[in-house]
Amino acid sequence: MQFRKFHILIALSALGATSAASAQSDEAVAVPGSELVAEMFECRTIENPEERLACFDREVGRVFAAQESKELVITDREQIRQTRKGLFGFTLPKIGLFGGGDDDDDDQVEEISEITTTLASARQMSNGRYLLTLEDGARWQQVDKVPVFGGPGAGDEVTIKKGVLGSYTAKIGKRRGFKVKRLD
Repeated sequence: MQFRKFHILIALSALGATSAASAQSDEAVAVPGSELVAEMFECRTIENPEERLACFDREVGRVFAAQESKELVITDREQIRQTRKGLFGFTLPKIGLFGGGDDDDDDQVEEISEITTTLASARQMSNGRYLLTLEDGARWQQVDKVPVFGGPGAGDEVTIKKGVLGSYTAKIGKRRGFKVKRLD
């Protein structure tokens, strides 16, 4: 499952970084997203109001067409934060998609080092370890042998924190923390 999500993520980044292979109208000539926006911003430098308006009309049409065809995705910081929260626990390459690239400005998108959410279910497996399903559908599996007392279940609050060397620790309510890994 993690392998499939990695390919979906790579496909999304390739989609945003390359121009369309499909035929488009003359108004929507395929240009990578950042170039499309840069060309639209260039319209501001035109002094003649009629030429400037014509430029904006043309470029906004191209941006709209790229967004409609999913060539360009326009998002805000909150959507990026929610997406990063949903990807919390996955080991992803540093491709700059949804933040996390080498040129990120730390003030723009904060690093997520922990999440606190609600358990949808907690099931003890035959090996004695727990399988946790969070309210958003993410599944985490216990990887150590720390006993989890008190029978955690649906509705319990769980906090998952990023540890050292790619590890994660889950703590359900006031119970002792234990090591987990994200499954999907």
